[in-house]
Amino acid sequence: MFKSAISIAFLALCACQTLAQNVSTTKVGYSGVLTKTDGGLGGTVTVKNAMTLEITSYTLKDASAPALYWWGTTNGVLKDGFRISNTQVTMAAASTTLEINLDAGKTTADFDTVGLWCERLSANFGQATLAASTASTPGAATGTTTAPPAATTSKSGAANTRAHMGAIVGAIGGAVGFAMWMA
Repeated sequence: MFKSAISIAFLALCACQTLAQNVSTTKVGYSGVLTKTDGGLGGTVTVKNAMTLEITSYTLKDASAPALYWWGTTNGVLKDGFRISNTQVTMAAASTTLEINLDAGKTTADFDTVGLWCERLSANFGQATLAASTASTPGAATGTTTAPPAATTSKSGAANTRAHMGAIVGAIGGAVGFAMWMA
């Protein structure tokens, strides 16, 4: 019975560690400001959850270049990166907020920099390096900053957390059942 209890405790610890790693690698709340290189691109990119980016204060004056797609990279050089969204950008900004769904087989854990890349002309329209936010406060001159933003409260983020917790509870339940069967 003692061996079974140790096995259950070990499985529970592994499951909790997996959940903690998953939450930290999604980069929820990370953000960066888009550099303006071509086409009047601008705004602030924020990670909403592992599969969604949001750009606020979004501007794009010219989307006439062929094959414009959102790309990500790990080394800060967009041309060395990969497509993160299969939705082609074909129009100038119609609103000040844009949501980018990561539907090209990548999550926010796969890149540190995001940008708008013209695949046909190999042209960078602008990019942002994502980092944990520490927004300045009125006391910034004294070196104080606000804490990083809290985890997302969006339905998809909550659904992801529930799914992970359900998997953990299922794994623990299976381990307990196995241990009781072995006893």
